[in-house]
Amino acid sequence: MSGCHTNPASVQPDGLTVAAVAERMKPYAAQIAELKRRYPTRRAVLLQVLWLVQQEYGWVPRTAIKWCAETAECAPAHAFSVVEFYTMYRQVPAGRHLVQVCQTMCCQIHGAEDLIAHLEKSLGIHCGETTADGLFTLVRVECLALCGTGPGVMIDDQAIGPEPFPLNQPGRLHEGWLDQPEYHPDAANLDRWIAFLRQQAAITPRPARHHEHDALGDLVIGTDGHPQGQGAFAAPLLAIYAPPAPALKVAAKAEADKVTITWANDPGCAKAVVERSDDGGATWRELASVGPRDQKAGDALAPGQTAHYRVTAHEKDRAARPSAVVVATGSAPAAPQVTP
Repeated sequence: MSGCHTNPASVQPDGLTVAAVAERMKPYAAQIAELKRRYPTRRAVLLQVLWLVQQEYGWVPRTAIKWCAETAECAPAHAFSVVEFYTMYRQVPAGRHLVQVCQTMCCQIHGAEDLIAHLEKSLGIHCGETTADGLFTLVRVECLALCGTGPGVMIDDQAIGPEPFPLNQPGRLHEGWLDQPEYHPDAANLDRWIAFLRQQAAITPRPARHHEHDALGDLVIGTDGHPQGQGAFAAPLLAIYAPPAPALKVAAKAEADKVTITWANDPGCAKAVVERSDDGGATWRELASVGPRDQKAGDALAPGQTAHYRVTAHEKDRAARPSAVVVATGSAPAAPQVTP
């Protein structure tokens, strides 16, 4: 399994000079000045300046690396080593849309390889290549921080959701689908995105800049860059963005008229609430509330009586989704053994 972060060949544009790069990057002068104001050393702005070049060109040509080195007052060799280290910097031209698929363990379990194979077939390219129309570049990546909704897939700067919407538009970042239980990208989901983006490309010609807007929030002038700063697009994550971990491995074992409910929960939760239902799960009542280390509760059932149980883990002011439901049925105590 290869990384395939870039195309095999690194073809540089003919006649590109440092002066030409400097001229093209003039619109970013205010942003670069803001970066230099924020950081104590010039060298510290290198990562951001490289990112601005990639935003403008869609990739980072070698000549542009030299210009970034001059801007950050560091050696060209140092700037080049930074580009070599971080796979987010592309050293070859990329398509209008960069499709990134995570190949690490969590996403492998959820079928990343099948998803990659589907994309390679539907786009007619291999990972690391760009479609002939210049619209899509497909790459494998190591972790997109989307483990819970794997396989992790991002298009440009946006984690994809069930339904497509225009990318790189101010105010359009919304990732509410990441809180939807059991949302995982699949082949049909990706096909909708690809078809939508092809339709958009037919309507709207490619902009002069590779990215008109970074979904995570462009550099904002005159602020400290924090979410909700003046003119910023980024916003603080809501508490529901990463809900508490639910209780797992719930079991209910009946021995005569006694029932023992057990489970496993995140040790960081504040408590676990055990609930019982006597009508098949239509209504629930609290049976017990225990600490995170207890992970056990008891109940009593009459012979032949059936009850449903579930466990909900709680943090200080948030609750996880309820666990899977388990069922137990009481029985008569075993008759005592009579010794003749």
